[in-house]
Amino acid sequence: MSEGATINDVAAMAGVAKSTVSRYLNGKPVREDSARRIQRAIEHFHFEANPFARLSAKQSKMIGVILPGFDSTVTPRVLTVMDKYLRTKGYWPLFVNTESDIAFEVASIGNLARMNVDGIILVASFITPAHRRAVESIRTPVVFMGQEFDAGISILDDNLSAGEMLGRHLAEQGLRSAGLIWVTEDDIAVGIRRKEGILRGLAEGGVTDVRNYLADFSYATACDVARRVLQQKDRPEVLICATDRIAYGVYKAARELGLRIPEDVSVTGFGGYDTSEVLTPALTTIRFNAEDEACICADTVLKLIQGEPVSKTQLIGYRFLPGGSVRRGQPVFLK
Repeated sequence: MSEGATINDVAAMAGVAKSTVSRYLNGKPVREDSARRIQRAIEHFHFEANPFARLSAKQSKMIGVILPGFDSTVTPRVLTVMDKYLRTKGYWPLFVNTESDIAFEVASIGNLARMNVDGIILVASFITPAHRRAVESIRTPVVFMGQEFDAGISILDDNLSAGEMLGRHLAEQGLRSAGLIWVTEDDIAVGIRRKEGILRGLAEGGVTDVRNYLADFSYATACDVARRVLQQKDRPEVLICATDRIAYGVYKAARELGLRIPEDVSVTGFGGYDTSEVLTPALTTIRFNAEDEACICADTVLKLIQGEPVSKTQLIGYRFLPGGSVRRGQPVFLK
């Protein structure tokens, strides 16, 4: 874009009013000869309209993306893919970082709608009645990512199936006792569905000695919980962690206590982060396809904008990464 070039420069070169250029940029009809002159002026100046100036248009070509923070290992990958996908479709993402402030998150739904964004994607950690009321109060299409929103559209990991698969795998290795280092049930996707799958898979393999240990998503808390568990004389044979980050805490605590993985204790996680592969031994984990989830979210909100039908709930697949952090005990053959 030429230095200092503005919409006024484009209008002057094209010989039309500034309002005519604005109409053209917002996709509204203008005379054919005027459109040709405006386009030539735009190309001459390499002019790009400020996307925020279009928020008053009938279609802003903006998609609001509300997220709880940037500190997650997966979030940067998700946002990069989502940004690229939306821009290839002619839309601009407008990211809102709530820093896990639920009240601000709920308020952002209404704020973005009043800014006339065409659609909203909410990367959710929790869903509350306030979320429901906020969505019901606006006409802007909203897609929830990561949590199931029973009153709307959701894109989420297939936590139940993935958990069941991992539980069965551990039972097949002959491990007879398991400890779950888990998060609260406020997070339905991880705290309930993922755990439910694990318990179901273990039960199918005849594993009934299952103990629960409460943690959160932080590395520091995981370390503290893991130290207490690993110092127990009758500690579980395998510690199943709600996330890879929690599993990292187990690795650190085991090293501090002089315990070996998997000889003294087996460890598993969920996430499949690149950093999990450089652990020694590599972590046995489940990788969800975050990139596919980001694309599907973006595509779904665009379909809603166009009035196209979409599935109420879409589940994202996963891949099992065996690693080397699970000890094979006495084999158990399942029917």
